Amino acid sequence: MDRMDEDVRIAFRNRLENSLSILNAQIERLRLRYSEMEAKSKEYFEKVVECLVNMDEERAKIYAEEIVEIKKLAEIVKKSQLLLLQVKIRLETIVEITEVIGLIVPLTSLLTEVEDELKPIAPEIVQNLHELSICIEEFTATTIYNKLEPVKYGELSKEAEKILLEAQRNAVEIVKNKFPDIPTLNENEIKIYAYISKNGGEIDLKKCSEELKLDVKEIKSILASLEEKGLIEVEGA
Repeated sequence: MDRMDEDVRIAFRNRLENSLSILNAQIERLRLRYSEMEAKSKEYFEKVVECLVNMDEERAKIYAEEIVEIKKLAEIVKKSQLLLLQVKIRLETIVEITEVIGLIVPLTSLLTEVEDELKPIAPEIVQNLHELSICIEEFTATTIYNKLEPVKYGELSKEAEKILLEAQRNAVEIVKNKFPDIPTLNENEIKIYAYISKNGGEIDLKKCSEELKLDVKEIKSILASLEEKGLIEVEGA
């Protein structure tokens, strides 16, 4: 009997380790997808600024609207990535300590949440996650699981809900910090930004003041505004 228990534990551990390999691959794919979205958002951001400088507000609006959509998708991808990381950590714990198999129950709720959100944007990932969910459900029906103390499902559901909410908050904060806000520029800000762009990213305050007929103090204020909007970086500020 003891030998049978040991064989079951070994088989169980092997299946968990295989699931971890699948999970690591999905996390990496989501990381790459997020990086692509971040790069595309920055590219469109520069297009928005370029269009504003050229007084082409219609095209600027098109790029700006696309940035908004990319940010929405990026939040979903980042949230999914964080949730899968949580699942990965949980599985790693169970691999090390098979006695805590009860910890595996909330994982199916998390994977289902990720599957639903990723269907429209990463269907190729969803199939693998679905297979992982089935695998986890089979884990809970093993001999090892049935011998354990029954787990209160209500408590685990609350835990899963807590993880979901935390992942959502973290995803929103990460995307907010990584994806630039769409800039709005007044006439003088456009003039100064265009002047800087034309001069290779440099500005001579006195010369700029003479050419654009703006006070040096006003130019400094505009430079501060452009820096705050993430359009320039003032050295020695």
